[in-house]
Amino acid sequence: MHILYLVNALDSGPGVLLDEAARAGAKATLIHTTDMRDMTSGAVRDVPDGVEDFDGLVVLGGAMGVYDEARHPFIDKTRKLIRRFHEAEKPIMGVCLGSQLVASAFGSPVYRMKEKLSEEEEWGFLPQTWKAAAAADALLADAEPGLRIMQWHGDTFDMPESAVPLSTREGCPSQAFRLGEKTYAFQFHLEVTREILDGWSVYRANALKRSKAEIDALIQPQIEASLDAQETFARRTMRRWMALA
Repeated sequence: MHILYLVNALDSGPGVLLDEAARAGAKATLIHTTDMRDMTSGAVRDVPDGVEDFDGLVVLGGAMGVYDEARHPFIDKTRKLIRRFHEAEKPIMGVCLGSQLVASAFGSPVYRMKEKLSEEEEWGFLPQTWKAAAAADALLADAEPGLRIMQWHGDTFDMPESAVPLSTREGCPSQAFRLGEKTYAFQFHLEVTREILDGWSVYRANALKRSKAEIDALIQPQIEASLDAQETFARRTMRRWMALA
């Protein structure tokens, strides 16, 4: 199996989603979309037009918004590629910004949370409420009730018209959905590792002009309580997603 990973920010890499694929013997191509660079060879490489060379597509997160396409040409290219993978019936997994790109690719608006919701962002390990359809879903059939999964986003989206909602949360109802049998969108961060989270703590401290110690005091207890369970869930989800190919 050959998986294409679109990495939209260097601090939001594929983490356990790449590691689990490697364990299964899958081949991976990683493209850093904003630099148009192959992350293995260093060669110039843009978001591809075609899907023939790949068996699955993973689109990861980033600080930009879907509405920033004028400044980030990869956004529209990625939307078009998502549609092509979907039409070819090859599995897609969108994570955070990736989930928003999937929604946008199928005609749904993406917007700042504060435009329609009381919250300005979600951050931390927050519980999921699985929808009824998740019980029979190929990836989520035995997802633990109330599983706490890492969130960090200030944007959200409306569900595409033909989507099957799979998860929701108080304050930000659009959390996960499926289109057809193989296209998945997850607002939460399935991919995170301790290393990724440590980098995010530095980034968040700088953005909020607070000390890293303050941020760590908030997130480290959550990491200790929830990351292991999330990683077990993420690895299982990735294995099942790969089986769709």
